[in-house]
Amino acid sequence: MKVEDIEELLNSRIIEAFSRGFSVVEITRALRKTTVTSVYNLLRDTGRVPVMGRSEYRRQYDVDPKLTTACRQKGFSFGRWCLSWRLDPHLAVTELKSAPDNEEESAAHVALKRDFPDVYLRLYNGSKIKSEKKGKYRSKPASLMIEWSSERKAFLATVPECPGIEASGRNWDDVFYAIKSVHLMHEYVKRIDWLLSRSGNELCPASGVK
Repeated sequence: MKVEDIEELLNSRIIEAFSRGFSVVEITRALRKTTVTSVYNLLRDTGRVPVMGRSEYRRQYDVDPKLTTACRQKGFSFGRWCLSWRLDPHLAVTELKSAPDNEEESAAHVALKRDFPDVYLRLYNGSKIKSEKKGKYRSKPASLMIEWSSERKAFLATVPECPGIEASGRNWDDVFYAIKSVHLMHEYVKRIDWLLSRSGNELCPASGVK
């Protein structure tokens, strides 16, 4: 499987995860990426997340600085975070100023608790949120094989533990960095597959799932 093929597979898995009800932040967390940029951009460019209006680019919202900071650390503005959940940012601001209703939490409170549980606790002094004990995806050590192909006149790299993925290059350096990129995307696909194997009671409204 070449870089282009596995990249296409990864993108389709991300879109599937979002359509199944996982949020942009939850998908990013599963991929162990620092920011949401690549996931958010993919979902926006494919029409899954609305495009922010130009007039909203620099708009400031009256939300707690802890939430603003948490969004910024993930590469979000508060407005874009709301878009990723299809929340009206003005309504979300109003809802988040009050503690959640014990009987029925608002959509904004649900989004905050799922994406930024630490901020949720600090804002509302709630009891500790129990994380589901479903294990964690753990990568396994992988081997690397590089050999010269007389037929293709290039070095070929494969990972024996991951049949089907390969890369080629003019020299060891080229092929090493190529297979490293392919293997990383292969790991991303497996992390999303692990995420999809989970189930949740609450789904992201932006996905359209009910």
